[in-house]
Amino acid sequence: MQSKTDRNLLSNEVAGNIRELIIKRELKPNEKLPNEMELSAQMGVSRTTIREAIKILVSNNIVEVSRGKGTFVTNQPGLVKDPLGVNFMDHDNLLEFLFETRMLIEPGVVALAAERATKQDLIKIKESIERMSDDLKKKKAYSNEDLLFHVSIALASRNPIIQRIVPIINESIAHGYEETVNIPESSCKAIVAHQHIYQAIESRDPDQAKTEMLTHLHEALEDIKSKKKK
Repeated sequence: MQSKTDRNLLSNEVAGNIRELIIKRELKPNEKLPNEMELSAQMGVSRTTIREAIKILVSNNIVEVSRGKGTFVTNQPGLVKDPLGVNFMDHDNLLEFLFETRMLIEPGVVALAAERATKQDLIKIKESIERMSDDLKKKKAYSNEDLLFHVSIALASRNPIIQRIVPIINESIAHGYEETVNIPESSCKAIVAHQHIYQAIESRDPDQAKTEMLTHLHEALEDIKSKKKK
């Protein structure tokens, strides 16, 4: 009979083997894993060991279990929803700290996008601006399109690390949107700023893209500060 230590070691080894399949893209994000019996046969271990290995992977946000459907690779394996513990920070100055972080990161991201964006990337970025503009005309909330604009730029950077930082950046965008949603002029300024950023990316001008992004972030932060004073 195996000791508890031996079982734990084996479960960790199996979890590591499954992790390797995901890293090598033999199992892709959102793909369903073989069932417990199939994995047991493939790995040459008991179903109990497979269950323990799956628990390890779930705890690290590498796979998720959907009742009645099976076990799936997560959309962004290994990335937890709040990796910096933002939701547990003092919210009084959180937004400003998040914007400071964006000012350090996003100008560099958009510069890479200006150098590396494909035609398809440009289409996605432009379409997000057009949808934002349409939503504003219809007096609809456009926070989701705002998020998609920044996500599209990050994807256009062609840097997988930056693409995984996006959820953290999005946190500040969401907070900022909540703060400025009732300021119509802020919405209009944001769309104009996004258009300028897009034009710089389309023109393959990294320096101009950085300048436009930094100006946009400064303006957004100032709008939030001015609202707080009222």
